[in-house]
Amino acid sequence: MLVLSAPATAAQKIVAKVNDTALTEADLQDALNEIMPAGRFHKGFSSEKRMSYRPQALERMIEKELFYQEAVKRKLAIDEALIEKEREKTIKRLGGKENYTAALKRAGFSDEQYQSNLRRKQLVEEIIDVEVKDKARASDKDVKSYYEKNKKRYMRPEARKITQILIKVAPTATVEERKLKKDRAQKVIDEIKTGKDMSVIAWDYSDGPYRVKGGNLGLVHKGRLDPDLEKEVFQLEPNQLSNIIETRYGYHVVRVEEIKASEQLGLEDVSKKIKKELTEKKEKRLREALVEKLRSQAQIEIY
Repeated sequence: MLVLSAPATAAQKIVAKVNDTALTEADLQDALNEIMPAGRFHKGFSSEKRMSYRPQALERMIEKELFYQEAVKRKLAIDEALIEKEREKTIKRLGGKENYTAALKRAGFSDEQYQSNLRRKQLVEEIIDVEVKDKARASDKDVKSYYEKNKKRYMRPEARKITQILIKVAPTATVEERKLKKDRAQKVIDEIKTGKDMSVIAWDYSDGPYRVKGGNLGLVHKGRLDPDLEKEVFQLEPNQLSNIIETRYGYHVVRVEEIKASEQLGLEDVSKKIKKELTEKKEKRLREALVEKLRSQAQIEIY
């Protein structure tokens, strides 16, 4: 999408040449706007930070010029219907033809120049489609082969459904305060052992965020809990109540309600993910190879 708010007085200083085509500071600033994160509009985004993106923007600008020149060389066709559709979309987004014309004028563009930029953009996208995207699509055969060779990557890990009661202890608590909290945790265990509903006890005693759910944390995988808590939880058997577990948060009392063993995910479960991964990797390789090839055939000067 073309940014129509750029100042009309953008510097015309030549910063690079690709074959006989001069690329200006204004072109480079457009490339900078494309690659910089959305946070560039915040006050905290300094001019120094913006400058740090300049080398990357310069490379992107040169790449696009190489792609454009290659598309012209190959006489790739321009779909004028798509150009008009994109133009109409911009007019609608800006609130009508009058606003569109005014925005172009502020940016130092004519309608013809804007359409020319759209054609240029389309040709760049076409060469990328022909040389990268169309060749990078992973086939079902590729996906299946990769899955068979990497099955271990596609395992659903063991998960445990647990109920937890947390008695929080402040980091600054005294020895006596910690003892009182630990006694409270022991009282929780004693009440559970009498047969009282643990969810009710959680409501009465727990300081944790899942108190309102009766202490039910649902299914948790390894890596989701505090390491000290996880170590104990993943040693418990189904329906087994833990002893008091101490972590940096305080004292925990946990019961494992259910254990779901790890299982192999089927090809149908992961095929879309694998296809996306394989396609993206191949796209990256093909794009880099195309840029390298075009660079080797071009005369590039950077000022």
